[in-house]
Amino acid sequence: MTQAQLHPEQTSKSPAEALTKAPPRRLELWTPILSHSITDFFSFITVALMPLLAVRLGMDNSQRAIMLAAGAAISGGIQPIVAWINDRFDTRITGTLGLALAAVAIGGLGYAQSFIQLLILFSIGIAGVGAFHPAAAAAVGQAAGKRRSAMLSVFFLFGMLGGILGNVLSPYYVNFMASLSGNEGEAATDAGLRALAWFIAPGLITAGILAWAIHKAPHRSAGAHEHHAALSSKERTQRWIAFWILYAGNSIRFITNQMLLYLTIEWSIRLVRRNAEAETLTIALGQQASEINGPLQAAMQVGMGFGALALGFYLPAKLEKTAFIGIPIIGMAAIAIIPFTDSLLPHGIWAPVIIAGLLTIVAGLGFGSLIPVALSLGQRLLPHRTSFASGMLLGGAWCTAIVGPLLAKAIHKGLDENLAAGFFVTAATLSIASLLAIALPGRLIRNISPH
Repeated sequence: MTQAQLHPEQTSKSPAEALTKAPPRRLELWTPILSHSITDFFSFITVALMPLLAVRLGMDNSQRAIMLAAGAAISGGIQPIVAWINDRFDTRITGTLGLALAAVAIGGLGYAQSFIQLLILFSIGIAGVGAFHPAAAAAVGQAAGKRRSAMLSVFFLFGMLGGILGNVLSPYYVNFMASLSGNEGEAATDAGLRALAWFIAPGLITAGILAWAIHKAPHRSAGAHEHHAALSSKERTQRWIAFWILYAGNSIRFITNQMLLYLTIEWSIRLVRRNAEAETLTIALGQQASEINGPLQAAMQVGMGFGALALGFYLPAKLEKTAFIGIPIIGMAAIAIIPFTDSLLPHGIWAPVIIAGLLTIVAGLGFGSLIPVALSLGQRLLPHRTSFASGMLLGGAWCTAIVGPLLAKAIHKGLDENLAAGFFVTAATLSIASLLAIALPGRLIRNISPH
């Protein structure tokens, strides 16, 4: 009789235990992490350039809100679909195709000659961004083993870093390429925007490397379905309830994010107009507003990314529920103060920008740092459906954020350009995430495997 027959309990390991013993797969782990930076770089180019694109194509306030809402609806809505494809056919090809599509479409934004053309290109590109995420997040979680929470926070951080670079560098890149063109005025601006096409080749190369690194890797742990089926009916029900609470909380966090995207753009425009004592934006003022808006959007991502990194490495499982309840309160306070920072204009235009930037970092920490914590917990709750968990907690939740810019715009414009009211409602919206977290089953979360 074999050793395994004498001691069968020693050979029956849960997927989490198997992963703990598995050797590290660095290529499978770091390729999607680094690719996340490239993908989210493309994702945020349009947001950073929105004031400039709006002036160039004559977009009004409603069209700017539609663009932001479309980004949430499309990139979020496609993720549960591709997640089902990934789980059903045991594949990650959607991640590679998504990155390639994003590179081509976003790189072509400068060739749009109307709002409709811009919306079509942006929609195609942002669909590619969305398609990338479930496959990549599941690949990282699978390859990370016992470091799942930590490495998913690194995955999230690298996405934020890519977004930061997209937000900060793209306005300056367009301005630099415009100056190199030898043209002046609108012709130079057009040349600078068309130069975004130079980003297509690096995006396609990254997509090829991603395909080579992760397509042959196993999609889930061996025995994951059997392990989940072996749980008691009560625990399976509790796991699903906890998962849907996490989904609702992430939906609130993404709605908050999108409300702040809209409000930060409008705050940047208002600040530039007040400083210049101008009723409307010119091309030059639109460029200046973009150069303010980009770093502010990046500051939000600094709080999201580095906050997530700290929680991923140092937050113990027994305190996860407490974090879901308490951390949003910090963000709420910062969000409520932001609209009053432009009262510092007598001290120069960069005084309110710096203070608003610091507050935006705290706001990002308050809502965004918990997103990868929820993602890790969701994958651990449903180890047999990691792509589904990733797709719903990222894209499925992101899809609901379509209401964010529309709600913020309705409050802002409906209350006679009252930005403060928009920021207050955004803070109140974030409070719902704290209230939802109270319903999380604390004992289950404390006892579930951290892997």
